[in-house]
Amino acid sequence: MKKTVLIVYSQLYDTSALALKNYFESDGRYDVIAIDEKTYDNFHFIKTYHGLYKVTYRHLPSLNNVIINLPTAEVSRKKDSDGNIAPYKPNSEAFQRWRKFDNIMMRFDADYVICTSQYAIHKAVIAREKYNLKGKIFALATDYALQGNFVSHDVDGYFIVTGKCKKQLVDKGIDEDKIYVVAMPLNEAMQIKRSKEDVRKQFNIRNDLPIVTVVGGRYGSKYICKTLECICENKDFNFIFVVNGNGSPQKKLKKLAKNASLNLTNNIYFVQSGNELERAYYISDYVISAPTAAITYEVLLRKIPLLLMDSANNVETKNSKFLISGGYAYSAINKTRLTRALESVKEDDEDWRDHCDRKFKWNGCEQVLMCIDAIDRGEDPHDALLAKNIPEADEVGVQIESAAPAAEKQEKKKRRRWFK
Repeated sequence: MKKTVLIVYSQLYDTSALALKNYFESDGRYDVIAIDEKTYDNFHFIKTYHGLYKVTYRHLPSLNNVIINLPTAEVSRKKDSDGNIAPYKPNSEAFQRWRKFDNIMMRFDADYVICTSQYAIHKAVIAREKYNLKGKIFALATDYALQGNFVSHDVDGYFIVTGKCKKQLVDKGIDEDKIYVVAMPLNEAMQIKRSKEDVRKQFNIRNDLPIVTVVGGRYGSKYICKTLECICENKDFNFIFVVNGNGSPQKKLKKLAKNASLNLTNNIYFVQSGNELERAYYISDYVISAPTAAITYEVLLRKIPLLLMDSANNVETKNSKFLISGGYAYSAINKTRLTRALESVKEDDEDWRDHCDRKFKWNGCEQVLMCIDAIDRGEDPHDALLAKNIPEADEVGVQIESAAPAAEKQEKKKRRRWFK
């Protein structure tokens, strides 16, 4: 009899969740259900929450932390006469608005529950305890550094993508044996049979200039427009902006065109659909991206030099610092740094590719499935991962540095000035 895997995700963190769903379904040994937040929570509440999240994410970082923590805050629990923590009461008024989520958990009573958002992690833990459900609960955290509200001592395991996150979880009291370092779960790359020249023509690119693809993630167009300002006079490259239906960059370009002091390039191309990313990656010489974990991993998996536009608050800032300080990406937050990065990328090509070859090798979907299979057999998932162990990215740079002679170390320091 097939066992059931329930994947509970937020639309703000859906890339890896949907990749896991597709991979588990293609494997065929599990029944897979994927539920997003609109299914299990009040629509008006979610709409308000997302609106506050997106506004504060870019402009009010300190308030953003409050917004994130509100729905995931631990509920105070009473103790009985013996000093033991009292169990949750199924009819407690504190959990009435979570009833849909509870019903989903009870209906499927899945053998394995994988949660990709802080919100879902805490809800799943409470629902399991309230209704004595059998399933094991796992948290999937795909950012390069940990957000504090992902921490729950009641989950059965953590899937994370860096050794840094592992250390942070251990420091917060999570058992090291419950933490599994995997690669980023991603959908399998589309196979493109056309030549690069044909694909360039499909994008209406008729010259031989190198191509830079610009993609901004989910949280607004402000920094895409800032990048547009930085490159609007650059005639050395073609720039493909993947705007996914957002009209702000085109409007920004029209405003820039009215500025008589600017000499705008005609090598800027706007692509409306995010589905075109695969083809854009195929012909890209460089990618400028927001420091969104899944996008940056996808780019580095393809060994395309990565330039990072300005980051937002805690999540993107941590991702950006991790990638840049580790030598996996270049800072491109303003015109000066972008210009410097485009000049430096060729000089650093060998070191940069060596870094990428060590870290960005695998799709994590297979590794997550290996862990679940091992747990299902009653074996240690760490043994299953050992054959495909990923060097922890924050240690890779240290190993390279320590192995180099002193003179080479000094030279590397000089060459790495582009990220400071």
